[in-house]
Amino acid sequence: MNYLFEPVQMHNKPLVYGPTTRSTASYPGFYHWHQCCEILFIHQGSGFVIVNQKTYEMRPGMMFFFQPFQLHKIYASVSENTPYVRTMMFFDPHYFNQALHPFRARHAIFERLWRSAQPIEPIDLQFRLAWMEQVFTMYDDRCAVGKGINAEEDMIMLLLHILEAASDTELGRQQNKGAGIEVRPFSYAEQIMSWVEEHYAEDIHLEDIAQRLHLSKSYVSRLFQQETGGNLSEYITARRIKQACRLLQNSSHAVERISEEVGYPNVSYFIRLFKKVVGTTPLKYRSAARQQE
Repeated sequence: MNYLFEPVQMHNKPLVYGPTTRSTASYPGFYHWHQCCEILFIHQGSGFVIVNQKTYEMRPGMMFFFQPFQLHKIYASVSENTPYVRTMMFFDPHYFNQALHPFRARHAIFERLWRSAQPIEPIDLQFRLAWMEQVFTMYDDRCAVGKGINAEEDMIMLLLHILEAASDTELGRQQNKGAGIEVRPFSYAEQIMSWVEEHYAEDIHLEDIAQRLHLSKSYVSRLFQQETGGNLSEYITARRIKQACRLLQNSSHAVERISEEVGYPNVSYFIRLFKKVVGTTPLKYRSAARQQE
């Protein structure tokens, strides 16, 4: 049996959106998992999805939510007459856990999807299929003209549209009844990412993370590499630069202040690092971002 950890390359973004894709060639599928959350929405197609040792029928209007490190398999029965049409997106749940906080009802549904230890059934949105396709067409059009989904508000709005649709299903009704959830334990990598989310603006030392997890420093680094396929120091850098991009876009703060707020007291080092990661200087990034508004 083929199991594969597929690290998603987030490219310093909290959400990666794959425009609606159509397949008419064989799509056998394989067991795999990611370090982030994944949403799969079925526009057309037949087949099955296996998750939590259960098999679910694939049909138009079905939405599947996969938690980080959750093993799943997607099999589509594909031909010229029966294409497999889907929209997929991947996102950092720790980032959106904070970003969605002002939207209490929608945040509660998001948290149930992300944190529940109980298996999350596929969400049947067939009754909202036309509306969902309008939503995805809007974002597909943005990608087609080269804009992509880069602005924080676009990413938040996309998830809010999806959570709004989910609120009209059994999942939303459970939430409205106040039904509690059994929270699943975080993997080590998720615990590390959660700790970084709270402390990225500080002077981070590997020893601090190791003490929090009651593990050795070398074991922390090795665990993170094994579970995510990435380097811990690179993840910390990516999280800090991601926040710097957000502040450059949405505030008028000086570069010196932003540098300090994301954990780099040496502004010269921050500028060099920013250019290495993003490909341009902070001020040029801010200028380009505002020209696109």
